[in-house]
Amino acid sequence: MTSPDSTYSKPFFTVPEQIRRLRERGMDCGTDAFATEVLERYGYYRLSGYWHLYRGRPMPPDRQFDVNDREIRLDTFIPGTSLSHVVSLYDFDHDLRTRLSDVLSTIEISFRFFIGHRLGKVDKFAHRNPEILDAMREVDPHVLIRAWNTVTRQPSRSRREPTKAYRDWLSEYDRHEKRAKDGFVLHFREQYGPHLPIWVATEVMSFGVLSNLYTLMRDSDQKILAARFQIYAADGRADFGALANWLNNLRNVRNICAHYGRVWNRTFDVLIDAPGQSRKDADDHLSRLVDVSINNKLYGVLLIMRHLLLSIAPDRTDVIDIADFIDSESKRIPFAMRQLGFPDDWRTDPIWDHGFTLDRAPMLAASLLDSTECLTVSETRAGLYAAEPRESKTPRTSAQQAAAKNGAQKDLLRTYCRYKVVIEVELGAAKYYPAFQFRNGKIIDALAETNQELAARCVDVRPVQVAAALLDWWQTPHLDLPATGEGVVQSPLELLGSVSETDFTTVIAETDAISSFVVPEPWGVL
Repeated sequence: MTSPDSTYSKPFFTVPEQIRRLRERGMDCGTDAFATEVLERYGYYRLSGYWHLYRGRPMPPDRQFDVNDREIRLDTFIPGTSLSHVVSLYDFDHDLRTRLSDVLSTIEISFRFFIGHRLGKVDKFAHRNPEILDAMREVDPHVLIRAWNTVTRQPSRSRREPTKAYRDWLSEYDRHEKRAKDGFVLHFREQYGPHLPIWVATEVMSFGVLSNLYTLMRDSDQKILAARFQIYAADGRADFGALANWLNNLRNVRNICAHYGRVWNRTFDVLIDAPGQSRKDADDHLSRLVDVSINNKLYGVLLIMRHLLLSIAPDRTDVIDIADFIDSESKRIPFAMRQLGFPDDWRTDPIWDHGFTLDRAPMLAASLLDSTECLTVSETRAGLYAAEPRESKTPRTSAQQAAAKNGAQKDLLRTYCRYKVVIEVELGAAKYYPAFQFRNGKIIDALAETNQELAARCVDVRPVQVAAALLDWWQTPHLDLPATGEGVVQSPLELLGSVSETDFTTVIAETDAISSFVVPEPWGVL
């Protein structure tokens, strides 16, 4: 028999001995029957986290903190401490965990969809392709000399390999995938093989594996998701680092709740990162996250949960209800709200107003980017190779010619935007352009004319609403348009891809397809 490697030497105590010990230290335990029932139901060790705060503190000039800067607590309790009060705190904490878990599950399910949907649009097995995730690294050339390809038995020629972070992530995910026994998983395995597509894979990942997958995604995809949830840096662009931190924080809180851990008055290990915009603007509704007495407490967690839920389910007030529940229980039990990080004037924070909302534009813009392939500004400019630079009186060098060409492409895109002939989607201070609008190095003329005519009908509406209405018209099948050879009703976009621009213009005019365009109602009227 081996002895455990531990210096722990405290003795075992029976329940009666535990009761006697608590009383000797100054706790009112009530009757023996009550104390026995409580300790047998919850356990001495579990309850100790709730009575720790009521242990006395050394009086000056004795030391108040130990060598690790942790608060020193005495074995004796402060006068008036009772076991019944401790139980009230425990029961409150149980109810609080249940309420938190319900909201956390809503947020988690939403991110399972958005991450799976964003990656699935690129490739059904994107999570198994580190190239798609941009999870590759350059290999040291000296290492390559010693590396051998296991198939050809020849020195490897590859100079790139998956990052360690990706390899570790995939190993952890594979364990989750192999363990999954749900009916839908068994069906996929039986029909298609052992590996799951990303939109199914996200359903079998733990929240931790899911949040780590987000950090492995391409920066551009991380930014789109962060901007969808209106998490902005100081320059107005998406703060995807803050979102990664939030997901990690919520993962930590979720695990604590799932394992019946204490959340009341807890100091969380994962500090909440305040987005750059919140650090810059003291009036921002998330500016409290800068406070070091809040960003590791439950109040900070509730702030980010409330913010995220405003994008996921704007009409739900679950997080406000949790804050109200804590407030009412603090008076009944009682306890101090500041123990959970609540500032004294927390009610003045606008985010706790039932009428507080977030801008709908980023949510709609992100959905538009999911609905069609879109190009960034730089990608769009680079694709406008038909743009011709102005003539120069003197010969240009190759570098000057390239700069002139680049300038012409920039000017051409600006012209398209000025005359509203191109669909433009703005999200997180970045602009995107649906790829289908361009052909042969320029915008499709018939499409440009149609966009301009339809956009002119949209008066007093937000640009993102115009973009949404245009995309809807182009992508929606129209019954009066000619069907394909297989009898499938076509959308205007499909028609444009199958006939000449002249014929497209003629058919659209003859069928009056333009009349199906729906002009959006200005927000605020709906």
